[in-house]
Amino acid sequence: MKVSGNRRAISPIFASLIILAVVTVLFIPVFIWSTGLTAETKSFWEILGLAATERIVIEEVNLRGNVGNCTIYVRNIGKTAIIMDDVFISLPDGSLHIYEEPQFSTDFDSVVQGDLMTVDIPELGFTPTGNKTYTVKVFTTRGVSDTYQVVA
Repeated sequence: MKVSGNRRAISPIFASLIILAVVTVLFIPVFIWSTGLTAETKSFWEILGLAATERIVIEEVNLRGNVGNCTIYVRNIGKTAIIMDDVFISLPDGSLHIYEEPQFSTDFDSVVQGDLMTVDIPELGFTPTGNKTYTVKVFTTRGVSDTYQVVA
């Protein structure tokens, strides 16, 4: 077999450029996918960080049996502004009453660190009886909660 002297391989410079182009083209979809994943992870950690700095405490609960309403005083002791989401009231017999946003009103939409929020429930749906213990639990929009027991 005769080898022709005219045939030469491509130069190492062109070979390196071709390899670089192939690697770049293959890397673009991986980069786009990983960037989207990182953005989702970042927002998850930001929300988790806000929830970690959110703290509330129920200072007082007034259950008025003759009127059938309730006033809850909640103080923000965390570093993040809070928004109330749900109120749970457990009755002595074990039943649970859940109140969501249209069923209760607050004096502010959100409160910052150190401020006090008043939560009013105009209609409880039950009449508190004397010398019975009721458990009140309030939740923020990020799931942070506090519990308070009151004797009516």
